Amino acid sequence: MTEPRTPSRNPLRHPRSGYPSPTEVPQAPRRRPSEERAALAASSRTATQLALLAIVIAGIALGLAVWRTLAGTGSSCQSAVWSAEPDANRLPAQWQMRGTTFDTNRRSTTYAGPDPGDGSGAPNVLATVTCIPDGAAEALSRAAAAAREIGQAVSTKNDLSDGGFEATDANSGAIFLEFRRGDILVDIVASQGATATDIETVASAYDRALGGDGGSISSPEPASSANASPSNDASSLPHDAPELEKLLPTKVGSLQLTTASQLGSAALSEGEPAAVALAADGKQPDDLHMAQAAANDASGNPVLGVTAVSVTGLDAAKVRLLTMDYFGMTGSAVKQSTITLAGKPWTKFDLGDGGMLYYLRPQGNVVLVITTADAALAEQAAAAIP
Repeated sequence: MTEPRTPSRNPLRHPRSGYPSPTEVPQAPRRRPSEERAALAASSRTATQLALLAIVIAGIALGLAVWRTLAGTGSSCQSAVWSAEPDANRLPAQWQMRGTTFDTNRRSTTYAGPDPGDGSGAPNVLATVTCIPDGAAEALSRAAAAAREIGQAVSTKNDLSDGGFEATDANSGAIFLEFRRGDILVDIVASQGATATDIETVASAYDRALGGDGGSISSPEPASSANASPSNDASSLPHDAPELEKLLPTKVGSLQLTTASQLGSAALSEGEPAAVALAADGKQPDDLHMAQAAANDASGNPVLGVTAVSVTGLDAAKVRLLTMDYFGMTGSAVKQSTITLAGKPWTKFDLGDGGMLYYLRPQGNVVLVITTADAALAEQAAAAIP
């Protein structure tokens, strides 16, 4: 299988498990999708060149992750994906295509914007178009959940074809956008320096190339704001459910946690299992309230998340089921066990993928979820919950 690459770079391969330096070249299994996104965000902080490298790696991971699904798909799907070439006139001003690679039912194209001349290098975007028969909606839902898992601010993009989401890493400023049209999934990732308007313009061009109307594009930010260095200022994150944020710890051990909260209209994508379950219970999207406190290590890799979920008018039993749908805890490979953390019973969920573990516990009509790969850190987080 040919892996996507830029004409001038030889992409390094990152393993799926663990958190190595972006400059290592280990030979090991691939990382989970959520960790690929974390790697991109971390490398964006280091330099634009490393951000581009991480973008390429994210594209490789996407292709490899769906390889099993792609086997046996029809030529019509392949033709639709390979023909998905956006009109150059609809790209952001002065942006140019730098290279395209083709694989089985997949097309990956790299775009570069104008170099600002400040030593940071030209911003880059990688757009990957993939056909996933009978699995595109679930893949989109899982990608959105993976972004939330590592503490990114996720908002829905239902204006693009069959819906999607946009995610921003608060620490690095890296932006991700993914949307679906039928069995086709479009995944767009951008390095530091590319604005939300840039990535939405590229997404709009692809939507039109696939037969959509292009959706909507955000207005450019003022230069003083767009050029500002990424910061950890929590004021830039949404705080739509402050009552739930009060239930979360702000510090666990030596880790300082960043807190944000959203309502369901921003947290859920149309058609994902949690959204379907919410509607089945007769609830509107904004009846769902969700808050999360998250922390990364010094390299920007996710190490801990603590989430609080509630739904207006639903008891803890129903909120628990909805939360399990939201975090993908319902698959046949998922293992459950009851453990004790900080003297209280929690349900431990192992998704069987070698990545993060989930610990779930109701508190009144609110459901709490601890996400971490470190058992000792889970114990500390449980003890730190107010």
